[in-house]
Amino acid sequence: MTRLRKVLFFVCCFFPFITLQATVKYTINEEWKFYPGDKAGNHLRNCDDSKWELLNIPHTWNNKDATDDAPGYYRGIGWYRKLLYIDSMATGKVTSLYFDGANQVTELYVNEKLVGSHKGGYTRFCFDISDYIKQGSNNLIAVKVDNSHNGAIAPLSGDFTFFGGIYRNVYLQVKERTGLSTGDFASDGVYIRTKSVNEKKASIEIQTLLDNGEHTKRKVLIIQSIIAPDGKETSIGQQQYVLAPNSFRTSFTRQLTIENPLLWSPETPDLYMLKTTVVDTHTRTELTSQLNTFGLRWFSFDAEKGFSLNGRHIKLIGTNRHQCYLDKGNALPDELHIEDICLLKEMGGNMLRISHYPQDPLILEMCDKLGIITSVEVPIVNEVTETEEFLQNCLQMTAEMVKQNFNHPSVVIWAYMNEVMLRPPFADDSMRHAQYCREVNRQAAAIETALRTLDPERYTMIPFHGSLKRYEETGLVTVPMIVGWNLYQGWYGGRFADFDTFLADYHAKYPATPILITEYGADVDDRLHSFKPERFDFTVEYGDLYHEHYLQTIMKNDYIAGATIWNLNNFYSEARGDAVPHVNTKGITTMDRQLKNTYLLYKVALSKEPMAFIGSRSWKYRSGTDMGNGTCLQPVKIYSNQPKVDVYHNGAFFKQVDIPHHCITLDFPFTNGNNSIELRIGNKTCDWSQLSFCLLPANTQQQELNELNVLLGSNRYFEDREARLVWIPEQPYTAGSWGYIGGQPVRPKTRSGSLPASAVNVLNTNNDPVFQTQREGLQAFRADVREGQYAVYLYWANLAANAPDKLIYNLGSNAVSNNNRQCIMNVSINAQPVLSRFDMNVQPNMTTAIVKKVLVNVMDKKGITINLEALEGKTALNAIRIIKLN
Repeated sequence: MTRLRKVLFFVCCFFPFITLQATVKYTINEEWKFYPGDKAGNHLRNCDDSKWELLNIPHTWNNKDATDDAPGYYRGIGWYRKLLYIDSMATGKVTSLYFDGANQVTELYVNEKLVGSHKGGYTRFCFDISDYIKQGSNNLIAVKVDNSHNGAIAPLSGDFTFFGGIYRNVYLQVKERTGLSTGDFASDGVYIRTKSVNEKKASIEIQTLLDNGEHTKRKVLIIQSIIAPDGKETSIGQQQYVLAPNSFRTSFTRQLTIENPLLWSPETPDLYMLKTTVVDTHTRTELTSQLNTFGLRWFSFDAEKGFSLNGRHIKLIGTNRHQCYLDKGNALPDELHIEDICLLKEMGGNMLRISHYPQDPLILEMCDKLGIITSVEVPIVNEVTETEEFLQNCLQMTAEMVKQNFNHPSVVIWAYMNEVMLRPPFADDSMRHAQYCREVNRQAAAIETALRTLDPERYTMIPFHGSLKRYEETGLVTVPMIVGWNLYQGWYGGRFADFDTFLADYHAKYPATPILITEYGADVDDRLHSFKPERFDFTVEYGDLYHEHYLQTIMKNDYIAGATIWNLNNFYSEARGDAVPHVNTKGITTMDRQLKNTYLLYKVALSKEPMAFIGSRSWKYRSGTDMGNGTCLQPVKIYSNQPKVDVYHNGAFFKQVDIPHHCITLDFPFTNGNNSIELRIGNKTCDWSQLSFCLLPANTQQQELNELNVLLGSNRYFEDREARLVWIPEQPYTAGSWGYIGGQPVRPKTRSGSLPASAVNVLNTNNDPVFQTQREGLQAFRADVREGQYAVYLYWANLAANAPDKLIYNLGSNAVSNNNRQCIMNVSINAQPVLSRFDMNVQPNMTTAIVKKVLVNVMDKKGITINLEALEGKTALNAIRIIKLN
């Protein structure tokens, strides 16, 4: 009889026990009442909550006000109340409430009494409510949540919205007074260390924490068995212990061995389970039973060779992820968390940087299951507060992060202090700056020590922004085991090649330090396009160029252990302007997870299965001028991991193309109306798409011009999907056609050069790009259209208005000056006065969308001529739309 069978025989035959449902845990998300604000007595039974909003958890109170035109969003107190029936099964047991996440200070009241509080918005916490409840009746649960800025709690600032509320699941748990501990930073009381792993044998160390809430000592048997991925038990251990009365978090450690282990990896994410059962030796009843999943792997980071898993080199490529979704804020159902990790896996990604804070427990569970390597970080972002209270709160978050996520095989890195020197508060005072740097180093050293003590097996990392000097000043370069670099050369400033140069120089200076590219990306509004893309134009095409360059550099340099794109998805950042205000659009998917070109690039580059995709799949409405043969040539990007792809246009074979570096841009002769594109590999159709093309006449006197939508001062196309139309770039006027006369494009000046468009938030519109470019000094706009009645729409926005708050995260548009320009003009159409002393600065210091619609009768072959006369300052016009009515 094998040793395993002997142990099983002893446990089952000589120590039979009664199995009970010892622990019960379930969500209580439904039917909460919510009140935004604070008033005395909200936790009392006599509080009138009849007019409070009835809702379900997860919930945030900022999903709407963080995206409106009013600056800022509510950061303050919100109250939740619920009547919770707890039946008699809780009698004599430990009853707890678990919160997976509430931002950021939480107070719990049960039956009018304060149970406790928790600081921090991104880690799990629980409260023992046993002494506050009444079994067999309704219990009043009241929760006060406060997302106000608090200088003692990280994060202090960040390029993301700090949504308030109970935005993750809430659980009720009932368990025996004796059993696994839940009091160790809301962990589940079992820590599995894979201390020695190779292909032949794995040695694991299990630390188990036990509570005995009884007033007498208790003798228990702990049985722990390992269940292999195929469901068979491979190892078992059991030991009797005596627990002192009223003892908590008593620690016991044992070693177990697994022969010929199945190793966890991105290709084969095999998971083992540890089953822990605690039995009362006197009554022979099961007190608690718990399953913990874990994986067996070994890994290392090398400064020259990169990352190695199970003895094999792997290039880590993946994304970051923020926990928000269109119109939902950060209050997501489980299904959307799961979908995000599936999206990453389907792309071929093998790494997720969980930034800038621990996220829903489902995220790491899915990463374990799908084989995605992760880093998780303490939410210290941009800056620290120079107090011991701030540091102690950070250390509390550090312990919560590590202990709650300790057993996940996907986690290989613990991180903290993202871009902590991005904007040092005392940059103009050298002595004060030096003092601040010393404090940053002190806090970093304390967190680093805590991480290495809590978890000696994993690596530590600090992500820096692209200023080596600042991190050398603080001494942070030598603190963590890995340095992460958040690099945006070619976006916020500089050229793509500067990315290569920066990394080569850093590696030469610090050749012994492993490197990860923890962030890189370019903002892409997938409604914007350009055939002449340039930095900070927010177009799909510039984002394509950016990622194509970065990907090649990352893949060809082994010393770059890996890279995580910023970001998997567009995410909310209330302080931003840009093409989509209040949103950081660097995601390779949109807010509702529609795929961008950049997602397709990585999918074909990282996947082995043959595939081909049509780029800009969301660009369904296009427009351009007839070349004289009934067509207009416009480019479409094709993606594939195959050397050749057959392309069909409008049902007919178009050409076979070679695909270098996973993508190629191909010009299609689009005709008026619907156009289809099909891609085939061999005889298999891989992708098909259809778009509507509005072909404009080359000569508007000879052919009818029914619609014209022009962005002035711009090389960009903008797709208005609601109206199912596209705005096209301007052109100079030529006889028989249309265009501007005089003036120059407005190009905001910044310390990194001039920009192709303003990044200001334009009020009272969702189509900001229509208003964010402008031609100033414009004399006229002329369209040589045929006779008839037309509607002419004139679009203005004062791009020089001073915003009331500094948009601190528009890093590419740090304007040299942004002074209000006086712009008063007369406007006439076909010599008829339309607007007298028109002033587009309708709201001082605010950029507001203005649209004037004018009905124009064109007669005597005069076409349409819009004249602008400057009275004060220069004339200006942002966009023009002309529609033929009859």
